[in-house]
Amino acid sequence: MLTTNDDYIALSGDTEDINILHNDFNLSELAMVFPDVNSILVPKKAHTNLSKYVPKALLREVDPNKDIAVEKCLLVLSNLASTYYTEDPWKPLSSVILHEQTKNTSNTYIYTKIIEVLTTGTKTGAFIEVGDSYKIGVQSKKYRLTEQYLKTGLTEYLIKDSGIIATRNRLFYLQLTSAMNNPICANLVRMYPKIELPTSAELLAIGKKLVKEGRNTKKGKLLTMRNKHKNDYWNDWQKRSFVEDNIKLFEFLTGRGFMIPSAGDTASGGRVVDSFTLMPAWIREQITIEGKKLTECDYTALHPNIAIKLYGGKESYITHQKVAEKAAIDVKAVKVEHLAFFNKKWVGMKKSPLYKYYSTHEPLMLERIRKDKAANGYKVTSHKISCILFVNIIL
Repeated sequence: MLTTNDDYIALSGDTEDINILHNDFNLSELAMVFPDVNSILVPKKAHTNLSKYVPKALLREVDPNKDIAVEKCLLVLSNLASTYYTEDPWKPLSSVILHEQTKNTSNTYIYTKIIEVLTTGTKTGAFIEVGDSYKIGVQSKKYRLTEQYLKTGLTEYLIKDSGIIATRNRLFYLQLTSAMNNPICANLVRMYPKIELPTSAELLAIGKKLVKEGRNTKKGKLLTMRNKHKNDYWNDWQKRSFVEDNIKLFEFLTGRGFMIPSAGDTASGGRVVDSFTLMPAWIREQITIEGKKLTECDYTALHPNIAIKLYGGKESYITHQKVAEKAAIDVKAVKVEHLAFFNKKWVGMKKSPLYKYYSTHEPLMLERIRKDKAANGYKVTSHKISCILFVNIIL
């Protein structure tokens, strides 16, 4: 209830209380921060083709209500939206997540029926293909959109079924809660309201300028204007990164609100991923926080160097290249393994290709890590490294 001087008491449940949003800055700002959970990106024509041309008998296997069945199929397709912006169109999808996204009130597994609908498709072809890389406990099944739908582009679809929306709300807040329990993710969420994004037009002008300067990406690819040409216009297109494609990725990552940041598992060393870590560096450089542009800080072999400081190692500074040379291991393999090595259980560390190097050159440090994991759980090393990272971020 609002009074004449715009003071108000706690929400009473009356519909008029929505007017408080117009008078409370914090509440109105909150409404702008999070995207609608009913909004998904799906391939163009997918909704029409599912509704009109997929056999009704197949859709009824998903749900007796045809419209709900179509929306659940679109929901699964939306998981592949990010593959429009990756060189590899294949993406692993966890059966656990697919079940959580699509299950009904009786907790029935219906995602397999949805996959059947999408792989069967219509007379003009399937919606998706399923890979054969599945390994129990190692690799989830991989999926990809067929060329027919991969080349059409994406469109926004607003889910209408209240049951699906309720499920997405629940998953959204579970993910947000997980983020707020991680110090790095929580710090990022608190920073988002301060972020100012460039427009696509501004990025296009900056991209053209960088192309003229001969800018290369961090992976050594030459920044190039596509100018509506297809890849085969260039003999070396694999060695190029296209400005227009980069801007489309930026729009995908920020256009409907920012991703909730999430920390990876031990395989990625707990690396935090959000809308900004996924976008091209030259675009990230144009973002401002309270009027100040971001500055990139790239640390070589950050996890092992933090571990050396935490556990009293002898090395003053370590690099992936140094370990690769002394251990006779490919440097790319060393980079990947360094993300996970110190976060593993002790048995897993001993099986790692890096164990021989550290047991030879840093035996005392390894012994201290072993004792710490034995006394405080194997995740203690990862937790300590994350805390050091967090302190450095906020400083």
